[in-house]
Amino acid sequence: MRIKANTLFLAMALIFTLVVTVASNTAVKADETEKPIIVCTTNILGSLVEDFLGDQADVVVLAQPGICPADYDMKPSDIYAVSKAKLLFYHDIRGEYWLDNLIEASENQNLTKVKIYGSWNTHEGAKQYIRWTGGNLSSALSMDFNATINSMITTLDAAAEEIKDEAGALDIESYKVVCMNWQSPFVGWVGFDIVGEYGPPETLSAGFVSNLTATAKKEEVALIIDNLQVGVDFGASLASEVGAVHVVLTNFPEAVPKTENLTQMFRYNAEQLFEGIRIGKITREFIGETESLKGQLAIFQSVTAIAIIVAVVEAVWFYARKKI
Repeated sequence: MRIKANTLFLAMALIFTLVVTVASNTAVKADETEKPIIVCTTNILGSLVEDFLGDQADVVVLAQPGICPADYDMKPSDIYAVSKAKLLFYHDIRGEYWLDNLIEASENQNLTKVKIYGSWNTHEGAKQYIRWTGGNLSSALSMDFNATINSMITTLDAAAEEIKDEAGALDIESYKVVCMNWQSPFVGWVGFDIVGEYGPPETLSAGFVSNLTATAKKEEVALIIDNLQVGVDFGASLASEVGAVHVVLTNFPEAVPKTENLTQMFRYNAEQLFEGIRIGKITREFIGETESLKGQLAIFQSVTAIAIIVAVVEAVWFYARKKI
C-alpha cells in the first residue's frame, strides 16, 4: 500500500520515536557496532555495496527484491536505520516517491545521499553502476576499491561475452518478442527483436491490450517476456492467447535463487530467455511432426477407404458373375 499523505508520514515518525528501543533490537544495531550503516533503496544497490564491503558495513535494503519499489511500505525500523546511517544510495526513480518523507522522518542531519542512476540492465549500464558505487564508497569511507571495481567488471565482462556467444549460436536476432518495458534494455542488449512493449498491467487499457495481442499474433512472436516484480499473470495470459512461450525475468538480485549479485542476475535472466527459445523450438518441431503424422494418417485413411470400396465393388462384381 502506498503512503501518500504527509500526515501518515508524521504518524510514522511519531511511532518511530516511541518504538526506538524495539527497533534497536532488529537487524540494525548501530549502538552495538562501529560498522557504518549504509541504506540502499533497492537490492541492485544493496548487492553492489555488499560486494564491495562484505562484513565491513551493515547494509540495509529498503524495498525487498521481490517487490516493485513503488509498493514499498515504510516501517519504523527503516526510519531508525536511516537515522543512524552514514550513506544512503538511491536511484531517483518514480518508485522512490516515498524517500524524501522517510529521510525527513529520520531527522538524520549527517546523512550523505548518493544517486546512482540510469539503466543497470545492459552491459555498459551495469559497469557504470559498479564504477559509481565503488567510487562513491571509496570517497565516503576513505577506502581504495579500485582493485575490486576492476575484478567485478572483469567478471561481468566474461558473463556478457558468454551470453553474447550463446545468443549468436541460437540466432537470437531472428526471434521477435513482446516485452515488459522495464526489461527491454536487457532483452534488446541480448539481441532480440522487440516488436511490442507493455507497462505495469494495472496501467494497461483494453484497447492497448487488444492492439498488443494483434501485433504479437501478426509478428508471430516467440516469447512474451515478463518482469517478476510487477506480476506475471498478464504475460502468462498473453502468451497463451498468441501461442508464445512465457518467460519471467527478475529486475533485482536475490529475488530468485542463483541471483545473488548483478552478474549472476544477468546470467540467470539470459538463461531464462535462451531456455524459452529452446522450449519454443522443441514445441514447434513437435507440432510440425504432429501435423505431418496427421497428414500421413489422413492419406492412410483415404487409401484404406478406397481399398475397401474397391474390395466391395470387386466382391459385388464376382457375385454378379456367378449369378449369370
